[in-house]
Amino acid sequence: MAPQFYPFSKNRYFPRKRMRSADFIREQAYVEQKLSFLSQWNFGAGAALGLDVQRIDGDSLLVSPGFAIDGCGRWLIVDEPAICRIRTLQGFDTLHGETALLWLAYCEEGIDPMFVPGDQGETQEYAAAQERFFCYLTDMGPLPRAAGDPILFSDVTLFADDDLRIRQVIPRVLPARGPVQVRLMIESFRTEPLDISLHYYPNLPGIQPAAKGRPLYFDQAVRLGTGETALTLTGRLDTTAQAILLSLPEQGFLLEKRGLQLRAQCGFQEEFAVAAGDPLAALEQRLLSQDPQELWNSGGEEGIPLAGIRLLRCGEQVLLDSIFPLSKGRQAALPCLKERLHGCRGFFPAPPEERPLEDAGERPPSSPGPEPHRQMATGTVTLNAGLHLQEGKILCSDEITHELGPGTVFIEFGIENVYPAAGIDRNYTDLLLGDASLFTQASGTYDCGFDRGVRIHPEKGTFELAVRPKGELHQAALRLRWFAWRTEEHTSHKLPAGTLLRLEPDVIHAAPGATVNFIPVFEGGMGTPCDFLIPDKQSGIITENGVYTAPEKDGLYQVCAQIKAMPETRVNAFVIVRSWVEGMEHAAGAL
Repeated sequence: MAPQFYPFSKNRYFPRKRMRSADFIREQAYVEQKLSFLSQWNFGAGAALGLDVQRIDGDSLLVSPGFAIDGCGRWLIVDEPAICRIRTLQGFDTLHGETALLWLAYCEEGIDPMFVPGDQGETQEYAAAQERFFCYLTDMGPLPRAAGDPILFSDVTLFADDDLRIRQVIPRVLPARGPVQVRLMIESFRTEPLDISLHYYPNLPGIQPAAKGRPLYFDQAVRLGTGETALTLTGRLDTTAQAILLSLPEQGFLLEKRGLQLRAQCGFQEEFAVAAGDPLAALEQRLLSQDPQELWNSGGEEGIPLAGIRLLRCGEQVLLDSIFPLSKGRQAALPCLKERLHGCRGFFPAPPEERPLEDAGERPPSSPGPEPHRQMATGTVTLNAGLHLQEGKILCSDEITHELGPGTVFIEFGIENVYPAAGIDRNYTDLLLGDASLFTQASGTYDCGFDRGVRIHPEKGTFELAVRPKGELHQAALRLRWFAWRTEEHTSHKLPAGTLLRLEPDVIHAAPGATVNFIPVFEGGMGTPCDFLIPDKQSGIITENGVYTAPEKDGLYQVCAQIKAMPETRVNAFVIVRSWVEGMEHAAGAL
Protein backbone atom coordinates (compact mmCIF):
# COMPACT_ATOMS: atom_id res chain seq x y z
CA MET A 1 0.00 0.00 0.00
CA ALA A 2 1.26 3.48 -0.86
CA PRO A 3 2.33 5.62 2.12
CA GLN A 4 0.17 8.45 3.45
CA PHE A 5 1.72 11.68 2.12
CA TYR A 6 -0.79 14.37 2.95
CA PRO A 7 -1.41 16.67 4.59
CA PHE A 8 2.07 17.70 3.49
CA SER A 9 4.36 19.03 6.22
CA LYS A 10 7.26 21.43 5.62
CA ASN A 11 9.75 23.30 7.76
CA ARG A 12 8.91 26.70 9.16
CA TYR A 13 11.97 28.96 9.37
CA PHE A 14 12.57 31.83 11.80
CA PRO A 15 15.66 33.68 13.12
CA ARG A 16 18.02 31.64 15.36
CA LYS A 17 16.17 28.39 14.70
CA ARG A 18 18.37 25.40 15.61
CA MET A 19 18.17 22.77 12.85
CA ARG A 20 17.95 19.18 14.02
CA SER A 21 18.38 16.03 11.96
CA ALA A 22 14.58 15.58 12.05
CA ASP A 23 14.17 19.01 10.43
CA PHE A 24 16.44 18.10 7.53
CA ILE A 25 14.59 14.79 7.11
CA ARG A 26 11.28 16.67 7.04
CA GLU A 27 12.65 19.07 4.41
CA GLN A 28 13.75 16.20 2.17
CA ALA A 29 10.50 14.25 2.68
CA TYR A 30 8.40 17.30 1.74
CA VAL A 31 10.16 17.70 -1.62
CA GLU A 32 10.07 13.97 -2.37
CA GLN A 33 6.41 13.59 -1.48
CA LYS A 34 5.32 16.59 -3.55
CA LEU A 35 7.23 15.22 -6.55
CA SER A 36 5.74 11.75 -6.07
CA PHE A 37 2.24 13.22 -5.80
CA LEU A 38 2.61 15.16 -9.06
CA SER A 39 4.16 12.20 -10.89
CA GLN A 40 1.37 9.86 -9.83
CA TRP A 41 -1.48 12.15 -10.92
CA ASN A 42 0.18 13.54 -14.07
CA PHE A 43 1.55 10.33 -15.56
CA GLY A 44 -0.03 7.40 -13.71
CA ALA A 45 2.03 4.30 -13.00
CA GLY A 46 3.81 1.94 -15.39
CA ALA A 47 6.67 1.71 -17.85
CA ALA A 48 6.89 4.94 -19.84
CA LEU A 49 9.95 4.51 -22.09
CA GLY A 50 11.99 1.47 -23.10
CA LEU A 51 12.22 -1.39 -20.57
CA ASP A 52 11.76 -4.08 -23.21
CA VAL A 53 12.45 -7.61 -21.95
CA GLN A 54 14.23 -10.19 -24.13
CA ARG A 55 15.26 -13.80 -23.57
CA ILE A 56 19.02 -14.41 -23.75
CA ASP A 57 19.11 -18.15 -22.98
CA GLY A 58 17.37 -20.68 -20.79
CA ASP A 59 18.66 -19.03 -17.64
CA SER A 60 18.91 -15.28 -18.39
CA LEU A 61 16.93 -12.36 -19.67
CA LEU A 62 17.77 -8.77 -20.64
CA VAL A 63 15.93 -5.59 -19.55
CA SER A 64 16.69 -2.69 -21.88
CA PRO A 65 17.26 0.88 -20.57
CA GLY A 66 14.16 2.90 -19.86
CA PHE A 67 12.05 4.90 -17.45
CA ALA A 68 9.04 3.96 -15.28
CA ILE A 69 6.91 5.45 -12.49
CA ASP A 70 5.81 3.15 -9.67
CA GLY A 71 2.59 3.14 -7.67
CA CYS A 72 4.06 5.62 -5.16
CA GLY A 73 5.00 8.13 -7.86
CA ARG A 74 8.75 7.35 -7.61
CA TRP A 75 10.94 7.34 -10.69
CA LEU A 76 12.68 4.15 -11.80
CA ILE A 77 15.48 4.74 -14.30
CA VAL A 78 17.35 1.82 -15.86
CA ASP A 79 20.39 3.61 -17.26
CA GLU A 80 22.07 0.64 -18.97
CA PRO A 81 21.02 -2.85 -20.13
CA ALA A 82 20.42 -5.11 -17.13
CA ILE A 83 21.07 -8.86 -17.46
CA CYS A 84 19.18 -10.94 -14.90
CA ARG A 85 19.55 -14.65 -14.12
CA ILE A 86 16.06 -15.80 -13.28
CA ARG A 87 17.12 -18.22 -10.53
CA THR A 88 18.85 -15.37 -8.66
CA LEU A 89 15.81 -13.08 -8.76
CA GLN A 90 13.79 -12.53 -5.61
CA GLY A 91 10.65 -14.69 -5.64
CA PHE A 92 12.00 -17.38 -7.99
CA ASP A 93 12.01 -20.09 -5.31
CA THR A 94 8.32 -19.48 -4.49
CA LEU A 95 6.99 -19.82 -8.07
CA HIS A 96 4.48 -22.62 -8.62
CA GLY A 97 3.13 -22.50 -12.18
CA GLU A 98 4.62 -22.34 -15.65
CA THR A 99 3.95 -18.62 -16.08
CA ALA A 100 5.21 -15.74 -13.94
CA LEU A 101 5.40 -11.94 -13.90
CA LEU A 102 8.65 -9.97 -14.01
CA TRP A 103 8.50 -6.78 -11.91
CA LEU A 104 10.70 -3.69 -11.58
CA ALA A 105 10.82 -2.04 -8.14
CA TYR A 106 12.47 0.91 -6.41
CA CYS A 107 15.29 0.57 -3.89
CA GLU A 108 18.08 2.71 -2.43
CA GLU A 109 21.79 1.90 -2.19
CA GLY A 110 23.93 3.56 0.49
CA ILE A 111 27.10 5.30 -0.78
CA ASP A 112 29.88 7.43 0.72
CA PRO A 113 30.40 5.50 3.99
CA MET A 114 31.48 7.40 7.11
CA PHE A 115 32.01 6.64 10.79
CA VAL A 116 29.80 8.26 13.43
CA PRO A 117 30.68 8.32 17.15
CA GLY A 118 28.12 6.83 19.51
CA ASP A 119 27.60 5.38 22.97
CA GLN A 120 28.91 1.99 21.86
CA GLY A 121 31.79 3.40 19.87
CA GLU A 122 31.94 4.34 16.24
CA THR A 123 29.29 3.01 13.85
CA GLN A 124 29.31 3.12 10.08
CA GLU A 125 26.68 5.14 8.26
CA TYR A 126 26.25 6.18 4.63
CA ALA A 127 26.29 9.87 3.80
CA ALA A 128 24.13 9.47 0.70
CA ALA A 129 21.54 7.12 -0.77
CA GLN A 130 21.59 6.39 -4.50
CA GLU A 131 18.25 5.60 -6.13
CA ARG A 132 18.42 2.19 -7.77
CA PHE A 133 16.09 -0.60 -8.90
CA PHE A 134 15.77 -4.35 -8.67
CA CYS A 135 13.76 -7.03 -10.47
CA TYR A 136 11.69 -9.77 -8.87
CA LEU A 137 9.27 -12.53 -9.87
CA THR A 138 5.75 -13.47 -8.76
CA ASP A 139 3.25 -16.07 -9.88
CA MET A 140 0.97 -14.93 -12.68
CA GLY A 141 -2.01 -13.10 -11.21
CA PRO A 142 -4.21 -10.03 -11.68
CA LEU A 143 -2.18 -6.95 -12.58
CA PRO A 144 -2.51 -3.70 -10.61
CA ARG A 145 -5.46 -1.58 -11.70
CA ALA A 146 -4.91 2.05 -12.63
CA ALA A 147 -6.03 4.70 -10.15
CA GLY A 148 -9.75 5.28 -10.61
CA ASP A 149 -10.51 2.08 -12.54
CA PRO A 150 -12.31 0.38 -9.60
CA ILE A 151 -14.58 3.45 -9.42
CA LEU A 152 -15.29 3.50 -13.17
CA PHE A 153 -15.54 -0.19 -14.07
CA SER A 154 -16.70 -3.52 -12.74
CA ASP A 155 -13.75 -5.76 -13.64
CA VAL A 156 -14.22 -9.45 -12.78
CA THR A 157 -11.80 -12.28 -13.64
CA LEU A 158 -14.00 -15.13 -14.85
CA PHE A 159 -11.20 -17.60 -15.64
CA ALA A 160 -7.40 -17.72 -15.35
CA ASP A 161 -4.73 -20.40 -15.81
CA ASP A 162 -1.20 -20.68 -17.20
CA ASP A 163 -2.44 -20.10 -20.77
CA LEU A 164 -4.89 -17.22 -20.54
CA ARG A 165 -7.02 -14.92 -18.40
CA ILE A 166 -10.60 -13.85 -19.23
CA ARG A 167 -12.02 -10.70 -17.59
CA GLN A 168 -15.49 -9.19 -17.83
CA VAL A 169 -15.52 -5.36 -17.89
CA ILE A 170 -18.71 -3.23 -17.55
CA PRO A 171 -19.01 0.53 -16.76
CA ARG A 172 -20.48 1.09 -13.30
CA VAL A 173 -22.98 3.64 -14.68
CA LEU A 174 -25.21 2.74 -17.65
CA PRO A 175 -27.31 5.09 -19.84
CA ALA A 176 -31.06 4.95 -19.29
CA ARG A 177 -31.63 5.26 -23.03
CA GLY A 178 -28.66 4.54 -25.23
CA PRO A 179 -26.02 2.01 -26.26
CA VAL A 180 -23.89 0.18 -23.73
CA GLN A 181 -21.06 -2.35 -24.08
CA VAL A 182 -20.06 -5.44 -22.13
CA ARG A 183 -16.52 -6.56 -22.87
CA LEU A 184 -14.56 -9.74 -22.43
CA MET A 185 -10.82 -9.03 -22.26
CA ILE A 186 -8.85 -12.19 -23.08
CA GLU A 187 -5.12 -12.17 -22.31
CA SER A 188 -3.11 -14.99 -23.88
CA PHE A 189 0.20 -15.88 -22.22
CA ARG A 190 1.44 -18.16 -25.00
CA THR A 191 3.85 -17.23 -27.77
CA GLU A 192 2.05 -19.43 -30.31
CA PRO A 193 -1.63 -19.07 -31.37
CA LEU A 194 -4.15 -20.62 -28.99
CA ASP A 195 -7.53 -21.94 -30.27
CA ILE A 196 -10.46 -21.82 -27.87
CA SER A 197 -14.23 -22.16 -28.05
CA LEU A 198 -16.16 -19.70 -25.88
CA HIS A 199 -19.76 -19.92 -24.69
CA TYR A 200 -20.80 -16.72 -22.84
CA TYR A 201 -24.47 -16.03 -22.03
CA PRO A 202 -24.75 -13.22 -19.44
CA ASN A 203 -28.07 -12.27 -17.89
CA LEU A 204 -28.66 -8.65 -19.02
CA PRO A 205 -32.26 -7.71 -18.11
CA GLY A 206 -33.48 -4.53 -19.78
CA ILE A 207 -30.70 -4.52 -22.40
CA GLN A 208 -31.73 -5.32 -25.96
CA PRO A 209 -29.46 -6.03 -28.96
CA ALA A 210 -28.32 -2.76 -30.53
CA ALA A 211 -28.79 -4.11 -34.05
CA LYS A 212 -30.51 -6.95 -35.80
CA GLY A 213 -28.29 -9.98 -36.16
CA ARG A 214 -25.98 -9.03 -33.27
CA PRO A 215 -27.05 -11.14 -30.27
CA LEU A 216 -26.06 -10.39 -26.69
CA TYR A 217 -23.97 -13.53 -26.26
CA PHE A 218 -20.88 -15.28 -27.62
CA ASP A 219 -20.88 -18.86 -28.88
CA GLN A 220 -17.92 -19.09 -31.21
CA ALA A 221 -14.40 -20.33 -31.81
CA VAL A 222 -11.58 -17.81 -31.39
CA ARG A 223 -7.90 -18.01 -32.27
CA LEU A 224 -5.87 -15.98 -29.78
CA GLY A 225 -2.53 -14.38 -30.49
CA THR A 226 -0.08 -13.33 -27.80
CA GLY A 227 -1.37 -10.33 -25.85
CA GLU A 228 -4.89 -9.03 -25.30
CA THR A 229 -8.03 -9.64 -27.38
CA ALA A 230 -11.29 -7.77 -26.78
CA LEU A 231 -14.72 -9.29 -27.52
CA THR A 232 -17.59 -6.81 -27.32
CA LEU A 233 -21.34 -7.18 -26.82
CA THR A 234 -23.25 -4.01 -27.75
CA GLY A 235 -26.78 -3.52 -26.48
CA ARG A 236 -29.27 -0.72 -25.95
CA LEU A 237 -30.91 0.12 -22.64
CA ASP A 238 -34.38 1.70 -22.41
CA THR A 239 -35.56 1.97 -18.82
CA THR A 240 -36.80 4.40 -16.20
CA ALA A 241 -35.24 2.41 -13.35
CA GLN A 242 -32.40 3.93 -11.32
CA ALA A 243 -30.45 0.65 -11.18
CA ILE A 244 -30.43 -2.78 -12.82
CA LEU A 245 -29.03 -6.11 -11.66
CA LEU A 246 -26.71 -7.94 -14.07
CA SER A 247 -25.43 -11.46 -13.49
CA LEU A 248 -23.74 -14.46 -15.08
CA PRO A 249 -25.71 -17.72 -14.58
CA GLU A 250 -23.87 -20.84 -13.47
CA GLN A 251 -24.24 -22.31 -16.97
CA GLY A 252 -23.59 -18.97 -18.68
CA PHE A 253 -19.84 -19.43 -19.18
CA LEU A 254 -18.10 -22.39 -20.80
CA LEU A 255 -14.55 -22.41 -22.16
CA GLU A 256 -13.31 -25.26 -24.32
CA LYS A 257 -9.52 -25.49 -24.64
CA ARG A 258 -7.55 -28.47 -25.95
CA GLY A 259 -10.63 -30.65 -25.69
CA LEU A 260 -11.31 -29.73 -22.05
CA GLN A 261 -14.51 -27.96 -20.99
CA LEU A 262 -13.90 -25.41 -18.22
CA ARG A 263 -16.40 -23.39 -16.16
CA ALA A 264 -16.12 -19.90 -14.73
CA GLN A 265 -14.00 -19.77 -11.58
CA CYS A 266 -16.26 -17.26 -9.84
CA GLY A 267 -19.86 -16.12 -9.90
CA PHE A 268 -21.03 -12.66 -10.89
CA GLN A 269 -24.01 -10.63 -9.74
CA GLU A 270 -23.83 -6.87 -9.36
CA GLU A 271 -26.14 -3.86 -9.34
CA PHE A 272 -25.34 -1.05 -11.77
CA ALA A 273 -26.54 2.54 -11.53
CA VAL A 274 -28.57 3.95 -14.43
CA ALA A 275 -28.12 7.62 -15.44
CA ALA A 276 -30.94 9.54 -17.10
CA GLY A 277 -28.40 11.86 -18.77
CA ASP A 278 -24.84 11.40 -19.95
CA PRO A 279 -23.32 8.34 -18.18
CA LEU A 280 -19.81 9.77 -18.64
CA ALA A 281 -20.81 12.83 -16.60
CA ALA A 282 -22.11 10.54 -13.83
CA LEU A 283 -18.88 8.51 -13.89
CA GLU A 284 -16.85 11.72 -13.77
CA GLN A 285 -18.83 12.88 -10.74
CA ARG A 286 -18.17 9.55 -9.00
CA LEU A 287 -14.47 9.78 -9.72
CA LEU A 288 -14.06 13.39 -8.58
CA SER A 289 -15.92 12.73 -5.32
CA GLN A 290 -13.37 10.13 -4.16
CA ASP A 291 -10.77 10.51 -1.42
CA PRO A 292 -7.39 11.04 -3.16
CA GLN A 293 -5.65 8.67 -0.75
CA GLU A 294 -8.11 5.87 -1.56
CA LEU A 295 -7.54 6.37 -5.28
CA TRP A 296 -3.80 6.37 -4.74
CA ASN A 297 -3.87 3.11 -2.79
CA SER A 298 -6.07 1.32 -5.31
CA GLY A 299 -2.99 0.20 -7.26
CA GLY A 300 -1.84 -2.22 -4.53
CA GLU A 301 1.65 -3.28 -5.69
CA GLU A 302 4.44 -0.71 -5.57
CA GLY A 303 6.43 -2.44 -8.34
CA ILE A 304 5.89 -2.12 -12.08
CA PRO A 305 5.06 -5.23 -14.16
CA LEU A 306 7.38 -5.40 -17.17
CA ALA A 307 6.56 -8.69 -18.92
CA GLY A 308 5.30 -12.22 -18.51
CA ILE A 309 7.64 -15.21 -18.69
CA ARG A 310 7.01 -18.88 -19.44
CA LEU A 311 9.03 -21.55 -17.69
CA LEU A 312 9.89 -25.15 -18.57
CA ARG A 313 10.03 -27.49 -15.60
CA CYS A 314 11.93 -30.78 -15.90
CA GLY A 315 12.09 -32.34 -12.47
CA GLU A 316 14.13 -29.99 -10.30
CA GLN A 317 15.41 -28.04 -13.30
CA VAL A 318 13.63 -24.84 -14.37
CA LEU A 319 14.44 -23.13 -17.68
CA LEU A 320 13.30 -19.85 -19.19
CA ASP A 321 11.18 -20.75 -22.22
CA SER A 322 9.93 -17.42 -23.60
CA ILE A 323 8.91 -13.83 -22.85
CA PHE A 324 5.45 -12.45 -23.64
CA PRO A 325 4.46 -8.76 -23.49
CA LEU A 326 1.74 -7.28 -21.30
CA SER A 327 -1.05 -5.01 -22.51
CA LYS A 328 0.12 -1.57 -23.64
CA GLY A 329 -2.58 -0.13 -21.40
CA ARG A 330 -0.19 -0.80 -18.49
CA GLN A 331 2.10 2.00 -19.65
CA ALA A 332 2.43 5.41 -18.01
CA ALA A 333 1.69 8.46 -20.19
CA LEU A 334 4.23 11.18 -20.92
CA PRO A 335 2.09 14.09 -22.19
CA CYS A 336 4.86 16.20 -23.67
CA LEU A 337 6.23 13.31 -25.75
CA LYS A 338 2.74 12.27 -26.85
CA GLU A 339 2.12 15.84 -28.00
CA ARG A 340 5.38 15.89 -29.97
CA LEU A 341 4.49 12.58 -31.58
CA HIS A 342 1.06 13.92 -32.50
CA GLY A 343 2.75 16.79 -34.34
CA CYS A 344 4.61 14.30 -36.58
CA ARG A 345 1.46 12.92 -38.20
CA GLY A 346 1.55 15.43 -41.04
CA PHE A 347 4.94 14.09 -42.15
CA PHE A 348 3.50 10.64 -42.93
CA PRO A 349 0.43 10.87 -45.18
CA ALA A 350 -1.26 7.55 -45.90
CA PRO A 351 -0.24 6.08 -49.28
CA PRO A 352 -3.02 6.00 -51.90
CA GLU A 353 -3.44 2.23 -51.73
CA GLU A 354 -4.23 2.42 -47.99
CA ARG A 355 -6.95 5.04 -48.36
CA PRO A 356 -10.55 3.75 -48.33
CA LEU A 357 -12.87 4.43 -51.21
CA GLU A 358 -14.88 7.63 -50.57
CA ASP A 359 -17.04 7.78 -53.63
CA ALA A 360 -19.97 5.37 -53.63
CA GLY A 361 -19.42 4.95 -57.37
CA GLU A 362 -16.01 3.37 -56.74
CA ARG A 363 -17.37 0.69 -54.43
CA PRO A 364 -18.32 -2.77 -55.66
CA PRO A 365 -21.99 -2.71 -56.69
CA SER A 366 -23.07 -5.18 -54.01
CA SER A 367 -21.33 -3.41 -51.11
CA PRO A 368 -24.12 -2.05 -48.90
CA GLY A 369 -23.82 1.14 -46.89
CA PRO A 370 -23.76 1.18 -43.09
CA GLU A 371 -26.72 -0.20 -41.19
CA PRO A 372 -29.23 2.34 -39.82
CA HIS A 373 -27.76 2.08 -36.29
CA ARG A 374 -24.47 3.46 -37.65
CA GLN A 375 -26.05 6.58 -39.19
CA MET A 376 -25.84 8.81 -36.10
CA ALA A 377 -23.24 9.50 -33.39
CA THR A 378 -22.74 12.11 -30.67
CA GLY A 379 -20.15 13.00 -28.04
CA THR A 380 -18.56 15.80 -26.04
CA VAL A 381 -15.18 17.52 -26.00
CA THR A 382 -13.78 20.10 -23.56
CA LEU A 383 -11.69 23.05 -24.79
CA ASN A 384 -9.48 24.69 -22.17
CA ALA A 385 -9.63 28.48 -22.55
CA GLY A 386 -7.53 29.60 -19.58
CA LEU A 387 -8.40 32.81 -17.73
CA HIS A 388 -10.17 35.67 -19.56
CA LEU A 389 -9.73 34.59 -23.17
CA GLN A 390 -9.53 37.71 -25.33
CA GLU A 391 -11.91 38.45 -28.17
CA GLY A 392 -10.85 36.97 -31.49
CA LYS A 393 -8.75 34.15 -30.04
CA ILE A 394 -9.51 30.74 -31.55
CA LEU A 395 -9.94 27.51 -29.59
CA CYS A 396 -9.46 24.27 -31.56
CA SER A 397 -10.02 20.64 -30.62
CA ASP A 398 -7.81 17.69 -31.51
CA GLU A 399 -9.00 15.29 -34.21
CA ILE A 400 -12.15 13.49 -33.05
CA THR A 401 -13.27 10.10 -34.41
CA HIS A 402 -17.01 10.10 -35.11
CA GLU A 403 -17.26 6.26 -35.31
CA LEU A 404 -19.33 6.31 -38.54
CA GLY A 405 -16.42 5.16 -40.67
CA PRO A 406 -14.70 6.82 -43.63
CA GLY A 407 -16.71 8.94 -46.05
CA THR A 408 -18.67 12.19 -46.03
CA VAL A 409 -20.65 12.97 -42.88
CA PHE A 410 -22.47 16.03 -41.55
CA ILE A 411 -21.36 17.64 -38.28
CA GLU A 412 -23.21 20.07 -36.01
CA PHE A 413 -22.17 21.17 -32.54
CA GLY A 414 -23.19 23.49 -29.73
CA ILE A 415 -21.97 24.70 -26.34
CA GLU A 416 -23.25 22.90 -23.26
CA ASN A 417 -24.29 25.35 -20.54
CA VAL A 418 -24.74 23.76 -17.10
CA TYR A 419 -26.40 25.79 -14.34
CA PRO A 420 -28.14 24.94 -11.02
CA ALA A 421 -31.89 24.41 -10.99
CA ALA A 422 -33.79 26.58 -8.53
CA GLY A 423 -35.16 24.81 -5.47
CA ILE A 424 -33.85 21.31 -6.23
CA ASP A 425 -30.50 19.56 -5.81
CA ARG A 426 -29.52 19.09 -9.45
CA ASN A 427 -28.38 21.01 -12.52
CA TYR A 428 -29.99 21.96 -15.81
CA THR A 429 -28.11 21.68 -19.10
CA ASP A 430 -28.81 23.93 -22.12
CA LEU A 431 -27.32 23.21 -25.53
CA LEU A 432 -26.53 26.51 -27.28
CA LEU A 433 -26.41 26.24 -31.07
CA GLY A 434 -25.47 29.24 -33.16
CA ASP A 435 -24.92 32.64 -31.51
CA ALA A 436 -25.31 32.28 -27.72
CA SER A 437 -25.63 36.07 -27.29
CA LEU A 438 -29.12 35.99 -28.91
CA PHE A 439 -30.47 34.48 -25.70
CA THR A 440 -30.80 36.31 -22.41
CA GLN A 441 -27.18 35.93 -21.38
CA ALA A 442 -27.60 32.18 -21.90
CA SER A 443 -29.02 31.58 -18.42
CA GLY A 444 -26.57 34.07 -16.95
CA THR A 445 -23.43 32.31 -18.14
CA TYR A 446 -22.36 33.55 -21.59
CA ASP A 447 -22.59 37.24 -22.44
CA CYS A 448 -20.85 37.02 -25.83
CA GLY A 449 -21.48 35.20 -29.08
CA PHE A 450 -19.26 32.70 -30.86
CA ASP A 451 -18.11 32.01 -34.40
CA ARG A 452 -18.06 28.26 -34.98
CA GLY A 453 -16.27 26.07 -37.50
CA VAL A 454 -15.90 22.39 -38.39
CA ARG A 455 -13.19 20.69 -40.46
CA ILE A 456 -14.01 17.14 -41.60
CA HIS A 457 -11.43 14.54 -42.74
CA PRO A 458 -13.48 12.04 -44.81
CA GLU A 459 -10.57 9.69 -45.50
CA LYS A 460 -9.80 9.19 -41.81
CA GLY A 461 -13.33 9.33 -40.40
CA THR A 462 -12.38 12.25 -38.12
CA PHE A 463 -13.14 15.94 -37.68
CA GLU A 464 -12.00 19.05 -35.75
CA LEU A 465 -14.03 21.75 -34.02
CA ALA A 466 -13.13 25.43 -33.57
CA VAL A 467 -14.80 28.36 -31.79
CA ARG A 468 -13.92 32.07 -31.64
CA PRO A 469 -15.59 34.29 -28.99
CA LYS A 470 -16.96 37.64 -30.14
CA GLY A 471 -16.14 39.16 -26.76
CA GLU A 472 -14.04 38.44 -23.69
CA LEU A 473 -14.72 34.93 -22.39
CA HIS A 474 -14.75 34.58 -18.59
CA GLN A 475 -15.09 30.80 -18.51
CA ALA A 476 -11.95 28.65 -18.09
CA ALA A 477 -13.28 25.89 -20.37
CA LEU A 478 -15.96 25.25 -22.98
CA ARG A 479 -17.78 21.92 -23.18
CA LEU A 480 -18.97 21.21 -26.71
CA ARG A 481 -21.60 18.64 -27.69
CA TRP A 482 -21.26 17.39 -31.28
CA PHE A 483 -23.59 15.40 -33.54
CA ALA A 484 -22.52 13.45 -36.63
CA TRP A 485 -24.83 11.80 -39.13
CA ARG A 486 -24.86 10.32 -42.60
CA THR A 487 -27.91 10.24 -44.85
CA GLU A 488 -29.38 6.76 -45.22
CA GLU A 489 -29.55 5.31 -48.71
CA HIS A 490 -32.93 3.64 -49.30
CA THR A 491 -33.07 0.70 -51.68
CA SER A 492 -36.04 0.27 -53.99
CA HIS A 493 -36.22 -3.51 -53.59
CA LYS A 494 -35.90 -6.03 -50.81
CA LEU A 495 -32.66 -8.00 -50.74
CA PRO A 496 -33.04 -11.77 -51.15
CA ALA A 497 -32.26 -14.03 -48.19
CA GLY A 498 -28.60 -15.07 -48.08
CA THR A 499 -27.28 -11.75 -49.47
CA LEU A 500 -23.95 -10.83 -47.88
CA LEU A 501 -24.63 -7.50 -46.15
CA ARG A 502 -21.55 -6.50 -44.17
CA LEU A 503 -18.81 -7.55 -41.75
CA GLU A 504 -19.20 -7.14 -38.00
CA PRO A 505 -17.62 -5.07 -36.70
CA ASP A 506 -17.67 -2.74 -39.70
CA VAL A 507 -15.40 -0.09 -38.12
CA ILE A 508 -13.25 -0.80 -35.05
CA HIS A 509 -10.31 0.67 -33.14
CA ALA A 510 -7.47 -1.72 -32.30
CA ALA A 511 -4.01 -1.59 -30.77
CA PRO A 512 -0.98 -2.64 -32.87
CA GLY A 513 -0.79 -6.44 -32.95
CA ALA A 514 -4.30 -6.88 -31.51
CA THR A 515 -6.68 -9.51 -32.90
CA VAL A 516 -10.25 -8.91 -34.10
CA ASN A 517 -12.77 -11.59 -35.06
CA PHE A 518 -14.77 -10.48 -38.15
CA ILE A 519 -18.14 -12.17 -38.74
CA PRO A 520 -20.05 -11.94 -42.06
CA VAL A 521 -23.71 -10.91 -41.71
CA PHE A 522 -26.30 -12.14 -44.24
CA GLU A 523 -29.86 -11.04 -45.04
CA GLY A 524 -32.27 -13.28 -43.16
CA GLY A 525 -29.45 -14.77 -41.11
CA MET A 526 -28.77 -17.55 -43.66
CA GLY A 527 -25.30 -17.51 -45.18
CA THR A 528 -22.60 -19.50 -46.96
CA PRO A 529 -18.82 -19.87 -46.36
CA CYS A 530 -16.76 -16.77 -47.15
CA ASP A 531 -13.19 -15.97 -48.15
CA PHE A 532 -11.42 -13.28 -46.09
CA LEU A 533 -8.70 -11.10 -47.60
CA ILE A 534 -6.86 -7.83 -47.17
CA PRO A 535 -6.07 -5.65 -50.23
CA ASP A 536 -2.60 -4.63 -49.04
CA LYS A 537 0.11 -6.94 -47.69
CA GLN A 538 1.05 -4.30 -45.12
CA SER A 539 -2.49 -4.21 -43.69
CA GLY A 540 -2.08 -7.14 -41.29
CA ILE A 541 -2.95 -10.84 -41.42
CA ILE A 542 -6.34 -12.56 -41.55
CA THR A 543 -7.10 -16.28 -41.25
CA GLU A 544 -9.62 -18.31 -43.22
CA ASN A 545 -11.96 -18.05 -40.20
CA GLY A 546 -11.92 -14.24 -40.16
CA VAL A 547 -9.49 -13.71 -37.23
CA TYR A 548 -7.55 -10.55 -38.11
CA THR A 549 -4.19 -9.53 -36.57
CA ALA A 550 -3.50 -5.79 -36.83
CA PRO A 551 -0.12 -4.50 -38.10
CA GLU A 552 2.35 -2.75 -35.81
CA LYS A 553 2.06 0.57 -37.67
CA ASP A 554 -0.70 3.07 -36.85
CA GLY A 555 -3.10 3.75 -39.71
CA LEU A 556 -6.44 2.97 -41.34
CA TYR A 557 -6.65 -0.54 -42.87
CA GLN A 558 -9.25 -2.40 -44.93
CA VAL A 559 -10.54 -5.96 -44.47
CA CYS A 560 -12.67 -7.66 -47.15
CA ALA A 561 -14.89 -10.73 -47.35
CA GLN A 562 -16.69 -12.38 -50.25
CA ILE A 563 -18.76 -15.46 -50.83
CA LYS A 564 -16.44 -18.17 -52.12
CA ALA A 565 -15.78 -17.88 -55.89
CA MET A 566 -18.09 -14.81 -56.09
CA PRO A 567 -15.88 -11.67 -56.00
CA GLU A 568 -18.87 -9.47 -56.92
CA THR A 569 -20.29 -10.09 -53.41
CA ARG A 570 -17.35 -8.41 -51.64
CA VAL A 571 -18.00 -6.29 -48.50
CA ASN A 572 -15.51 -4.17 -46.57
CA ALA A 573 -14.67 -3.29 -42.97
CA PHE A 574 -12.13 -0.83 -41.63
CA VAL A 575 -9.65 -1.11 -38.74
CA ILE A 576 -8.22 2.06 -37.16
CA VAL A 577 -4.91 1.06 -35.56
CA ARG A 578 -3.65 3.42 -32.86
CA SER A 579 -0.87 2.69 -30.37
CA TRP A 580 -2.75 4.35 -27.47
CA VAL A 581 -5.81 2.07 -27.74
CA GLU A 582 -5.94 -0.10 -24.63
CA GLY A 583 -7.50 -3.35 -23.84
CA MET A 584 -10.57 -1.35 -23.95
CA GLU A 585 -11.31 0.71 -26.94
CA HIS A 586 -10.76 4.31 -26.38
CA ALA A 587 -13.33 3.60 -25.36
CA ALA A 588 -13.39 5.46 -22.28
CA GLY A 589 -10.73 6.35 -24.44
CA ALA A 590 -13.03 3.07 -25.57
CA LEU A 591 -11.89 4.54 -22.14
